[in-house]
Amino acid sequence: MRRWLGLALGVAGLSEVGAACGGGGGGGQGPSVTIAKGGAPNGDGQSAVVATALPTSLKVLVQEDGAARAGVTVAWSSTTAGSVFTPASSVTDASGEATTQWTLGTVAGSQTARAALAGAGGSPVSFTATAAAGAATAFARSAGDGQSAAVSAAFGTALAVKVADQFGNGIAGAVVDWSVQSGPVTLTGGAQSVTSAAGIATKGVDAGATPGPGIVRASTASVAGTDLDFNLTVTAAPVLVTVGNNFFRSVKNATQDPAIDTAAIGQPVRWSVTGTHRIRSLGTPSFPSSGNLNTGATFQLTFSTPGTYEYDCSIHGAAAMSGRVEVVP
Repeated sequence: MRRWLGLALGVAGLSEVGAACGGGGGGGQGPSVTIAKGGAPNGDGQSAVVATALPTSLKVLVQEDGAARAGVTVAWSSTTAGSVFTPASSVTDASGEATTQWTLGTVAGSQTARAALAGAGGSPVSFTATAAAGAATAFARSAGDGQSAAVSAAFGTALAVKVADQFGNGIAGAVVDWSVQSGPVTLTGGAQSVTSAAGIATKGVDAGATPGPGIVRASTASVAGTDLDFNLTVTAAPVLVTVGNNFFRSVKNATQDPAIDTAAIGQPVRWSVTGTHRIRSLGTPSFPSSGNLNTGATFQLTFSTPGTYEYDCSIHGAAAMSGRVEVVP
């Protein structure tokens, strides 16, 4: 009897220890650790200039089974280039709080910071901030330099410049002044434009009635002393050749088989096609031949060397279709 009573008391004692540890028949679970944003102010939703420190530190709260947990290390990180956390990892205090100061990265716009605690519920905790571009320090061409347009036509690409801070973030609202320095070109839509949210300002340009080089200048008070020149070229109107059913015809000279045309150096020659044809260079000097051209297609060349350029249709032969272009200085 004493033996059985002792065994019973031993079993009862083991059951009480298991219950105190949160266990049971299944072995039990450990304490529950969570991480979340700390109470306001916790540093979320702030704004500042890129690469500057936010005025309010980021703060998280770590709890274990609902009570403050001290002495655990929280790691801080961001995917935005240039972000700095001071410190990069922080230890919770007696109130279960950990803090860090966030210096924003170098990319303007929305940025995200994360606080991570391995194994904790709610990890990682995210904080957002809005980074504004810094002061304007850079002024550069973005598009449109070095292009050509035929007389009295619009240049195909608008001239574009970018105003940016030291990290390349665009500055919105900067006024750009445009002026024609020389040549047969004119501005469209006035002499000023304003940068977009991306820091880009554009200006359309039309070619004048005579061929030649032109220069358009862009400047801005946002980055004083940095003028940008765009070099443009107005070319003569293309020499047009009609390609029809078994003939080449000069639009300018009304000559046919052979179609005889004269073009200046740098002046385009354009063949407009009806049917199926292939323009083939003959003799010397020569030019690159076309592939198969079908109705509605065009083939255009610009000659840079004077001479007489003979050609035919390689599908129909020189006897049926021929022409020449005399290129003069």
